[in-house]
Amino acid sequence: MRLGIAGVNTRPLMRAADPLLGIAGNWGSSLRPHVARVVEPGASISKARLGDQAALHASEKACYLLDYTYLTCRDRTTRRMRYRPGFREMCAPESRRLPLYLDSAAYREFTGGAPAWSSYDAYCEAIELLRPDGVMAKDVVGDQRGSRLGYERMCADGFGDITIPVWQVMPAWVSGLSVEANARLATRDLVLRAYCDRARLVAIGGLNQSPCPRAERHRYIEVLCRTFGQNQIWALGQANPVVVNGLGCAGLLDRVWVDRSWWLHDARAEVLAVLEDGLIRTIRLTRTGARSFFPLLDLMSCNLRSLLSAYVGLWTFPGPPKVPTDLEDLDARLELRRRIEATQLDLFAQPDAA
Repeated sequence: MRLGIAGVNTRPLMRAADPLLGIAGNWGSSLRPHVARVVEPGASISKARLGDQAALHASEKACYLLDYTYLTCRDRTTRRMRYRPGFREMCAPESRRLPLYLDSAAYREFTGGAPAWSSYDAYCEAIELLRPDGVMAKDVVGDQRGSRLGYERMCADGFGDITIPVWQVMPAWVSGLSVEANARLATRDLVLRAYCDRARLVAIGGLNQSPCPRAERHRYIEVLCRTFGQNQIWALGQANPVVVNGLGCAGLLDRVWVDRSWWLHDARAEVLAVLEDGLIRTIRLTRTGARSFFPLLDLMSCNLRSLLSAYVGLWTFPGPPKVPTDLEDLDARLELRRRIEATQLDLFAQPDAA
C-alpha cells in the first residue's frame, strides 16, 4: 500500500493556486525542486521524537500520482510526446526517486480542463515514454461501461500488467440506503467483481462526488476490503486525516492506497497536523488571529508526513468504540439505543439492496 502525492485537478483550483504552491500533478516551478525534501529521508537529531521518526521513515510509503498531461506534451515539430520542462529529472526512470503512477486525465477531460490533444493514443505514448510503475485505466467519470471498455482496451494493447482498473461509485449508488448498504450493493456489481478477479489493485473513483459523507467513506471502503480479501483498494482522492484515521482504526491501512492534495492546500491555510490520542488531528490558525513561524514548505512537510507516518506505523490507532454495557447510565442507554436502531435500519435495507 502507498500514499500518492496527488489530488483533484480543476480549472478553478488552477486559477486560484499560489504560484509557489501549484496544484497536485502540476506543481509550480518554484515548488517542484523542493518536493523531494518533503518526502525523502532527512537528518534526525532525536530518534525518540515523532517528527524525526517521520522524517526518517515516511518516504517508505510515498509515490507520485501525476496527470500525464502535466508531465508530457506533444512536440510541435515531431508531434511525438515529450517531457514538459522541469519534469524529466523528477519522473524519468533513470532519475526518479519515488515510484511513479500516471493518471489518465479523465477528470480533467470530464470538466473540460484537459488540453485538446489529450486522447487514448497520447496517453499510451506518454506511458511508453515515462515507463511508470503503474497507470490508471483510461476511465470515463461516472460511466461504468466506458471505464470498462477503456480498461479492456489498455489490456489488449499490452499495458495489462501495469494498468489499474477504475470502478465508478456513482452509477451503482442508491439514494436512501446507508453507506454500508451501498457498499454491500457494490460488492455484487459484476464489473467490480471482474476487476477484482483480474487485477490485484483496483481503484475506486467517485467517492468525492458521491453523497457518501467524508466521515463515513472508510466504512464504504472497509466493506469492499472485507469482501475482496485478496485485493488492494486504491481509494482515489481520499488522502485526508478523517479517512486515514478511519482506515487506521479499522486496521486497513495495509490494504488501501489513497491520494489527494490536502497536505498542500491546508498548509497554505495555516493548518497544522498533530497526533492526539492515536489520531491525526488538525490545528487551524486561519481566522483565529494567531500565526505560526513555520515556512510553507515545513507546513506541507508536516501535513504530508502525518499521513505517510500513519502508513509506516509510527503509532497505534485506537480500536473501534465498544458498545456501552453500563445500563445504569442514561447516556450509555441512549447510545446503545442509537446503535441498535442503526443496525435495524441496515438489516431492513438489505432486502432492498438485493
